Amino acid sequence: MTEDDSDAQSPSGWDIEPQESGFVAFWPHTDALTGAEFSTAVTAWVGSKVAIEPIEADDDALWAFGIQIPGVDSGFVVWCESARPLSDRDRSQIGDDASKCPWVIRMQTILSVDEPAEEYFMSVGMLGGALPDIVSILDVVTGEVYPRKRIDRDFLAQDAGPVERLLWRLGRYEALPDGDSNLVLLGTHGLARCGIPELELLEVPRDLAESAAVLIHTVAGLLLENDLPEPGEEIEVGDALSVVLQTAAEASQCVNESTAGSEPWRVQARAHGLSEFALKRAVICAPEQKGTYRPIWVWPQEVVERIAAGGAVLYMTQHSVRASERRARATWGGFATAFVSLVRTGNPKWQEIARNGFSVQAPVPGSGEPRIEQAWFSLQGIDHESLTVKVVDRPVTRPDLDPGSHLVLANSIVTDWRVEIADEVYDPDDVDALLAAVDRVRGVDDAQSSTGGST
Repeated sequence: MTEDDSDAQSPSGWDIEPQESGFVAFWPHTDALTGAEFSTAVTAWVGSKVAIEPIEADDDALWAFGIQIPGVDSGFVVWCESARPLSDRDRSQIGDDASKCPWVIRMQTILSVDEPAEEYFMSVGMLGGALPDIVSILDVVTGEVYPRKRIDRDFLAQDAGPVERLLWRLGRYEALPDGDSNLVLLGTHGLARCGIPELELLEVPRDLAESAAVLIHTVAGLLLENDLPEPGEEIEVGDALSVVLQTAAEASQCVNESTAGSEPWRVQARAHGLSEFALKRAVICAPEQKGTYRPIWVWPQEVVERIAAGGAVLYMTQHSVRASERRARATWGGFATAFVSLVRTGNPKWQEIARNGFSVQAPVPGSGEPRIEQAWFSLQGIDHESLTVKVVDRPVTRPDLDPGSHLVLANSIVTDWRVEIADEVYDPDDVDALLAAVDRVRGVDDAQSSTGGST
């Protein structure tokens, strides 16, 4: 579902100052980019209204500039320096091409708490657009690396736009050696630069971690689009689904000392360089405490289990709907090609794979404002402008639509897609891998047929 846009969230009782965002762009040429070349490139990309002035540089920097561009509240500090020696882990993270670059261009800024996704999009887009020779850009906070192909697609293409999910990463953290290895902590890193606390879920059973991750991403999006609630104030995350946020200091008292998220565990995490645990953090909890003698805050088990069972209808922010819609449209040709290549051959096995494994997300027909229910449908047929789909779960806003019933939808309203083939799941970020998987399915069958093998 989607929620109406609202006024920007306020700092509330959490008292959070937005953290810096840092980026590293990898310059592949033997000669460093000069300050004059950089200034000219940024001015040409942004336009004459850009304000760019030399500033005092550190000893390691060849040059440094302060930049102010229209539409971005805070300025940028950008400088060029020689690439530093990399560990094997660093090389693995940034890739071979970036690892070979002798120079880097570094940029720092503070995102607006009102429109962090928009300013993030503009920041990466300015650096990648002004300097087309850069190999890739690293988000220092999340560790996300954007290779040139992805920069061009996600930040510079005509239909590209802000994606709030890029603002944070989600980590999975283990208990201490003497703790319960079946319970994990899930936590974000990146939200603090948006003026909201980093989010956590404590004592999550390992087999429910993926469903718990869905809840964290949902809560993060809602906090970015709405006012930040006070600790203990209920947040409606879906139809008849609510959670509350508690401070990490409060929630950590409710778990065993050897469990990930306890105060002793946090001390060790910070000592081992997990800087995200030095930031203000909020724990997502069930709305009510558990226990009578000593009430404690517990993880929202009911919500996560409903997500795992497929029976939870979660609210989607306007940002997330628009972002997923852009991704789906940009890769729709590959998705449709994969489906058609399996269905139109007449091979019953391939047709079964297509009609059981290809799904689309779209607004439920007849669901209305202020919240539009988004649902997943099983794709059964496709032509130039319309889709035949099968209802998977009964929509909340349309109880008359029974599971298994068929609908015809315009393909222009699709907001997301996903495919499951041979226990692998593909989404719009994996369109090339999806086409390769379909080729493998057809190739294996063709090879077996030609050699007399059975399928």
